[in-house]
Amino acid sequence: MSMEDLQYQIRGGNQIILSDELVREIEDRYQRSREDRFQLYLLSSALRNKYLNKKTNTYEEEFQTWYTSNGLTKIFGQLPNFTKYCGGGDVINWVGTKTSDPQKYLAQLPLSVGALYELSIILKSDEDLFPLLLQFTPSRKSLDEPKYDWGTKKPPLISNDATEQKLRNWRRKWDSPPPPKVKRSDKRTLKFVEITCNGELLDFHRKTGEKIGVLDLDDVDQFLVKLRALFDEHTNIKFKLTDHMDYLTNAYFKRKDSFDVTKNIGKKKSSNKKYV
Repeated sequence: MSMEDLQYQIRGGNQIILSDELVREIEDRYQRSREDRFQLYLLSSALRNKYLNKKTNTYEEEFQTWYTSNGLTKIFGQLPNFTKYCGGGDVINWVGTKTSDPQKYLAQLPLSVGALYELSIILKSDEDLFPLLLQFTPSRKSLDEPKYDWGTKKPPLISNDATEQKLRNWRRKWDSPPPPKVKRSDKRTLKFVEITCNGELLDFHRKTGEKIGVLDLDDVDQFLVKLRALFDEHTNIKFKLTDHMDYLTNAYFKRKDSFDVTKNIGKKKSSNKKYV
């Protein structure tokens, strides 16, 4: 069926009846849409595996020419964003081939590019940890805490409604556990230094919604890990590190959502075209 054959208009009241048939149509369309997205992620990952030069970590010139000349930026965005689709394919492939019940756990995966990309980072860093996330939302007090002391609360971290922001917040706290709460009598209250980050952290392309600017949230997370490591070496009654990552993360995703092109479709004031 071509795009011209599809009807893009809201059905009239006599065409919408609360029935088993309507339920089946909704379920069928949802499942087909989900399957198509998953296959798109897998195709992306296959392309990267074949055409990414592992030594230079860049795509072969043949692939870049093919990608650009065929207008695939309209689907995936620029190559850095295409890489996020590839990460989603890695996660789907792992769940589909290395879990005890692929159909169960594939249905548990989120659908968004951002959420799957966050999961791909976790999978790449610790493949042994990943299966646990399908069962629980683990926590730890320090990087060297024994596995038997980890907190393992339900529901599982990986669920089909898990957002990119939720998964990133969990990953940040897992990779750099926050220090224990200090007592009210803590005397480390004198301001010593101030570290700020570039405001381009919150810059996104107005038309495509892609991240632009010299700084991304990954850069801030990685810098904080280095700072925490430094303070771990000097943990005593002299100094205290306080971060504002929750504030920055919330601001980042609020701005990112505001430039999400899929949410802004049809909101252009200059358009006089109406759809019924």
